[in-house]
Amino acid sequence: MRDLDELAQIPFTVKQQLLDDQVGNPPFGTNLTYPVERYTHLHLTSGTVGDQLRVPQTAEDWEATRACFALVLQAAGITSCDRVALPFSFGPYLQFWAATAGVQEIGALALTLGGMEGRERLRAMAEFGATAIICTPSYALTLIEVADRWGLTGAFDQVRTVICQGEPGASITAARERIEAAWGARVFDHAGSTEVGVFTYPCPAGGLHVNEHAFLCEVLDPHTGAPVGEGGQGELVLSALQRRGYPVIRFRGGDVVDVGGTCPAGHEHIWLPNGIVGRTDDMVVVRGMNVFPSAIEATLREVGVLGGYRIRFYTEAAERDEIRVLVESTDPQLVGRIEESVFHRLGLRVRVVPVMPGTLAAERPKARRVEDLRQRRSPRR
Repeated sequence: MRDLDELAQIPFTVKQQLLDDQVGNPPFGTNLTYPVERYTHLHLTSGTVGDQLRVPQTAEDWEATRACFALVLQAAGITSCDRVALPFSFGPYLQFWAATAGVQEIGALALTLGGMEGRERLRAMAEFGATAIICTPSYALTLIEVADRWGLTGAFDQVRTVICQGEPGASITAARERIEAAWGARVFDHAGSTEVGVFTYPCPAGGLHVNEHAFLCEVLDPHTGAPVGEGGQGELVLSALQRRGYPVIRFRGGDVVDVGGTCPAGHEHIWLPNGIVGRTDDMVVVRGMNVFPSAIEATLREVGVLGGYRIRFYTEAAERDEIRVLVESTDPQLVGRIEESVFHRLGLRVRVVPVMPGTLAAERPKARRVEDLRQRRSPRR
């Protein structure tokens, strides 16, 4: 490619292509620049749907990953003076290892708290004087409940920064404000994927910036492929410039973003004022309405839901698509407030079902939030 204008002539890359390649050419597929002996790290995608993709990195690729996460931490104000709690189970998932590597890159103290339950982690944070934590927004909310239940809110006293990853909750105003109020700390978001790496960093004015030092970024209409300009909404398409061992060009990861204009904080990189607002594979059409699960989550957080939830799209016997929302709560008045708030936001009726706290606990790094159980109908004749 001689010119950036020629980028649009290159075909898109999607996860299914990479998965199919690995199925046909196990165990790593053919998307390898070098012999396998050259690679030093291997991570798996952590999504809750579909097969897990295996993504190897060379030592040089990993240095780029460390630098990208270090930029996230620096943008959030983390320095070598901080003590950063990492409440991860680790395993093969990139976000945990990348966060740890980023903390090491800036010289902060990494408090690795794997293999512990919530109470133990909160006690360790208090004892070690944690000043920051990196976790999913749902886990930040869970720790609030644990701290309240066991009288461990003192663990939040020295924490001044919460950095969220893995889920869109921190870009939802109600969820972010609830975490900030309970933790007494500033909440920052960021986004990345195993396929291309950590591609954003937080903006102090709100939202995210694409790290254009390491990625070429396009925002395209997911249906037409046409570029989306300032003020528009589209799918983020990324080309990783520093991933040479496992090259991914024009990757359509399904993230939906709003395109901002001039950044209020003066950053030159592309500004996404609302972070990741949804996913193309999460959007569901129910009775002619486009429904993003993140809009339902925003409503849940606004009415005071702290615990887990699950959204189920299903089909009634009369072939009518419906929405059921399972919510971890023992508050009998909450059901009506949620149903009314969702109706005002989306114009759709939903059925809310309260379940006991802990029922919807995540078994993977990302909580399973959405189930699409709708029947696939045959075309009418």
